[in-house]
Amino acid sequence: MPWRPYIVSNKYGKRQAMRDTKLYDSKAEAIASMKRKNNAWMQLNYNDKFTKKSGFEYGAIDVGEKKYKYKVGSEGNKDLLKHHDSLKKTGNTGFNFKY
Repeated sequence: MPWRPYIVSNKYGKRQAMRDTKLYDSKAEAIASMKRKNNAWMQLNYNDKFTKKSGFEYGAIDVGEKKYKYKVGSEGNKDLLKHHDSLKKTGNTGFNFKY
């Protein structure tokens, strides 16, 4: 199953989700890649203080047979953010376990 990684930023009191363009074979591989890419981006463009304030959260979604589980663009990112937040509220880790 292909996995698409994403990142959630909490900067300036506003939460935003953004997805990667590449798909990965596993959830762990997808998240690790997103973290590496974001770290490289932040080191190039921002300082540590800005990075810490952003409070990044990482995740990956199983896109199945499709390339996208949510629409391309900002509306799809908003839907992804709702999905991400719902996992935190239920304690669902993505493996259908609830705590």
